Amino acid sequence: MTRLFLSVFAIISVLTASAQQMSTDIFLTSFGMNREGQYFFTAPQNITHRPGYDNQPSFSQDGSKVYYVAYYDTLQSDIFVYNLEDSSNTRLTETPESEFSPRVTADDLGFTVVRVDADKGQRLYKILMDGTNEFQLLGVSDSVAYYCIANDSTYAVADLNNNVMELNIYEMPGEQFIPLAKNIGRCIAVIPDGDNEISYVDKADTNGYMLMSFSINSGLIGSVCQLKKGVEDYVWTKDGKLLIGYEGKLMMFDRSKPENGWTELADFSKSVGNFYRIAISQQGTQLALVAYTKEDKKQDATKDDTGKKDEKKKRKKKKDE
Repeated sequence: MTRLFLSVFAIISVLTASAQQMSTDIFLTSFGMNREGQYFFTAPQNITHRPGYDNQPSFSQDGSKVYYVAYYDTLQSDIFVYNLEDSSNTRLTETPESEFSPRVTADDLGFTVVRVDADKGQRLYKILMDGTNEFQLLGVSDSVAYYCIANDSTYAVADLNNNVMELNIYEMPGEQFIPLAKNIGRCIAVIPDGDNEISYVDKADTNGYMLMSFSINSGLIGSVCQLKKGVEDYVWTKDGKLLIGYEGKLMMFDRSKPENGWTELADFSKSVGNFYRIAISQQGTQLALVAYTKEDKKQDATKDDTGKKDEKKKRKKKKDE
């Protein structure tokens, strides 16, 4: 069973100029645990440090690079990479289309993205590291907002349908899918210590979204915990703990000790500010934190994503002119 979704993305209001765009930076910190079992963190380093939108970070397989999305003009976004060895930022794509949500493939030879095509469709692609040989991974949906490649044969995709994000589980290569949930958040992730499980955010309760789990093996859905109010971004550590950003603080939830609730690990409110989106390296030793720059630090994180709807409206305006 397949279907096409309307390509409409309505997460934020229309951006008509660079000055109106949310300005965000990406900060990098390393962390570990001492002999007493306490976490420690290095001073966060701003790896983008410029006006404009720098967002949606993810690490390379070996943790030596950070891939991210940047707007260097008001027309479209491209994928960039930050190299930890020499502190350099390099553009990987320079296309008429906009690319979002870069994720390095398991073989480390390419990365996957959501691209806004000329026909305004939002599709999932794989691109080689040099920015060439684009290959469409999912042909049945033209309304991909966010995604998680759970394994070689299962894609968890947040598709847009009438301005609402719906979670669909696609089985490859046939691309048949199971509708799993409606009104979900933008963050979908593999649970590291789970039995072929993914997690996603149920946004039904505005007092605190619920983090849910789905077992690909059994088909069972369960609740993990309630997130802090307004939070929909999170990461899993290697040992199955949850990390979120809340009011400038890094918070942790330990599923093995739910009675402890959310505990504070670090206060980055002065060094980073009100960060929200987080990425973690596979080695579990580095975090990339996304925060608003000074001019936009009071903005609500839910208004962030330079959405594809905005991209399409700008493209249409350019075409009409």
